[in-house]
Amino acid sequence: MVEEEDCGRVVSRRSVHTRTARMNGDISSPMSEVNKSNANGEDQVLHNMYLREKLKDLQKSLENELGNIIEKRLQDFEEENLPVSECLARNTMASFASAFPQSHTRCKEAKKPGELPSRLYIARPSLLKELLTVNHMESIYNIFVAILVLLFFNKVLEEIIHSGSPNLDLSLIIWAFGELDRVIVIWVCMFTCTSVLVYMSFHHWAHFRHNMPIVYDVVGGMLYIVYLCLFLYLPLQSLLNNDLPPASSFIILCEQVRMFMKTWAFVRSNLNRAIQFKKDDDDVQGKSVCPDFSYYLYFLFAPTLVYRDEYPRNQTCDWQKVINDLGQVIGCLFYTHFLFVRFCVPVFQKFGQESFNTTNLMVAVFSCMFPGSLVLLCGFFSILHAWLNAFAEMMRFADRMFYKDWWNSTSYARFYRTWNCVVHDWLYEYVYRDIVALQRKHGEGCARLRCFPMLVVFFISSVVHEYILAFAFRFFFPVLLIMFGGFGVAFMFVNSKARQFNIFLWVTLIFGTGILMCLYSMEWYARINCPPVYEGFLDYLVPRSLACEFSSVE
Repeated sequence: MVEEEDCGRVVSRRSVHTRTARMNGDISSPMSEVNKSNANGEDQVLHNMYLREKLKDLQKSLENELGNIIEKRLQDFEEENLPVSECLARNTMASFASAFPQSHTRCKEAKKPGELPSRLYIARPSLLKELLTVNHMESIYNIFVAILVLLFFNKVLEEIIHSGSPNLDLSLIIWAFGELDRVIVIWVCMFTCTSVLVYMSFHHWAHFRHNMPIVYDVVGGMLYIVYLCLFLYLPLQSLLNNDLPPASSFIILCEQVRMFMKTWAFVRSNLNRAIQFKKDDDDVQGKSVCPDFSYYLYFLFAPTLVYRDEYPRNQTCDWQKVINDLGQVIGCLFYTHFLFVRFCVPVFQKFGQESFNTTNLMVAVFSCMFPGSLVLLCGFFSILHAWLNAFAEMMRFADRMFYKDWWNSTSYARFYRTWNCVVHDWLYEYVYRDIVALQRKHGEGCARLRCFPMLVVFFISSVVHEYILAFAFRFFFPVLLIMFGGFGVAFMFVNSKARQFNIFLWVTLIFGTGILMCLYSMEWYARINCPPVYEGFLDYLVPRSLACEFSSVE
């Protein structure tokens, strides 16, 4: 009762106070109180939304910082312990491969104690495909497109000034890709031999070698070596006889090397399967003694050089992406054409006809750095990104790790492993691992286990690069061989973890591409403007630009 009376007094006092205040105009009406409460509620909601956005930004920044720290630690660990780090990386990603049981090959899972792991295929997009979804990276892509547009208008303006009409001269690119009908004929012959002849021969050897193992192995091995030698000689002879221009020669030579590597990968990957086969056995460890032809045919077109019976596959093919990627390849071709026409041809087309001294050489090298670097980036983007992604999309090939973030490398060791993962995986799988296995089998010292296989890999890679350039340009000028096989190997032992080394890497890359573009352009125009010094085959081996330079100075 006492509490009820107190409450009544409080309520009556408040009502009297309220009426008095309204009469004196001291407080607002009840509607204004509601408006104030609503405004306060809206401010609180906006404040909460602002806090949520700030929390999201903080979460993203922390995730990025943590990701960068983890990536840096993994890179440092990878550079010091390559095989172990690859095994750990693939074991952590094995959960993704469980979504593709048909292609879960358990790469990096050693069959014997101490055996190096092998390549693991899982579904993942190309790195630039993910980066170009970010506005900042897309803007960088747009900058390169803007440079292409400016080069195009620069060429049109020059044509208007000199000829009076906007006649866009594409004679250089048309000549470089000439004789395409003969290129197609040579390619069809190479592909027929690689697909039909190789498979039928291996299929016969695998199924019948158990009858006379020694005879089949000796005869089969000799025939295999003879076939590889003929596969290198006959297309090359046809290329020289038809006198194909440089770009067409590049197509034949690159396809020849690609099919050679595909053949080696198929035979090497299925060799043990056939050797373990015994009479009256239907399969070896759940696999047939020789894979079906459909597997091999898919492998020939798949954008990989490491053979597996099955790969992770997408459900559908997006033809719009294929068209976009092929369009980017064509755009890069015209990009390279405009770079050569604008920066290369005017500088070197009179080489040998005018005096050319050391000062001119240094100026030419530095003037070639910018276009040479753009040609390097165009080659990377058109082949390793756009072209391989187009074929991956057509073949529904899901693992599109054709390269890694090589532009962030702080050592040449990591740069070589991330620049071209397709070729690196082949060299690691069929050269490095096999040599290491042989060394461990014969018990050689651990100090030589990594050095000697690495040198062999560099030797093979540099020789193949020089082989393609020498027969495409029709002269032997071992600048790339010296830079790649000499300085490239030396830089491998400079293992710096500082981010500043990335600047050194980019400086050397830009300077190296400038030297390559300058010296190869000099030699090309020297063979056009200068008479030969030696007769026959010796003329292809001795650089004509040296004698041409001395004669022009005199």
